[in-house]
Amino acid sequence: MATWVHTLLRGILWLTLGAWFGGLALFGAVVARVAFTILPSGEIAGDLVAAVLEPLQLYSVAAGVTLALIAWALERGRFTTVLPLALAATCLFSHFGVSAELTELRPLAFGDAPHAEAQLRFSRLHGLSMALFLATSLGTTILVLLHVWADRASAAAMPERSIKPM
Repeated sequence: MATWVHTLLRGILWLTLGAWFGGLALFGAVVARVAFTILPSGEIAGDLVAAVLEPLQLYSVAAGVTLALIAWALERGRFTTVLPLALAATCLFSHFGVSAELTELRPLAFGDAPHAEAQLRFSRLHGLSMALFLATSLGTTILVLLHVWADRASAAAMPERSIKPM
């Protein structure tokens, strides 16, 4: 592979992975916590968190597929190629399965006449949603470490370039 292509792919890899990792960290450490702390009701906070989580989950799917393709092109190994696909699948399930059902359940669980059964189902799904988010966050952290390790190994294998005076 040409050096410029390798450099370009590494740049796209780090931009994509950095945005994914940073987005998950910001959402988990700031957005969700602050929304439920300062907004006047849990319903409004839940609406805000859901509105932010939706594009983050969809970006996660695109990032996972992109990172898998780049890892494959850079010959970074099976695990570095499969892990982002597994994380993308997790985000697909979370978005179209868990989050979609949570949106349907919210009015039944917390509306004018809340149903105990809906509240229990909502609570369980919310726990699953948080577990999937945590797993995705952990997985992206592992991806960062794997790619740092791969970049260090590749840099160590490259011969040193000497700068010649003009």
